[in-house]
Amino acid sequence: MGGKGAKMKFYGGCQCGAVRYEVNSNPIIAYCCHCTDCQRQSSSAFGMSVWFPTHSFKLTSGILKTWKTNADSGNEKVCNHCADCGTRIHHGSLDEDDVLSVKGGSLDDICQITPIAHIWTRSAQPWILWFISDETCHETQPDSFDDLIARFQSD
Repeated sequence: MGGKGAKMKFYGGCQCGAVRYEVNSNPIIAYCCHCTDCQRQSSSAFGMSVWFPTHSFKLTSGILKTWKTNADSGNEKVCNHCADCGTRIHHGSLDEDDVLSVKGGSLDDICQITPIAHIWTRSAQPWILWFISDETCHETQPDSFDDLIARFQSD
């Protein structure tokens, strides 16, 4: 599912149920990230990021706690998670950024969104590389997401 078609609405929340949100937009892009930060924050082999326009994200219940860290790319990353259970909800600032990177696992129905690429594969778990060998892969952060966004939007 790319960006074409009727405007969709997505719902999501944290593991304990205290935080709930809705997103009134089609995603801009979705991809899997294999950096060590995403592995750590997801407690898994990779994290899934789904970009949405910030103005389309609405917190409907709960409180998000924010902390900042530096990503593998060296850029500052603003991380927002449930104040109660710690589930990561999105990266980015509701006040400053045009795009939020919503964590795919926090969406209620992620099966409608197919990731377009895998990034930071140089940090990927060795056993997963076999499964993604036919996919679009980047060893690190792409210089630009423009081509990937265009491909995602056209699917």
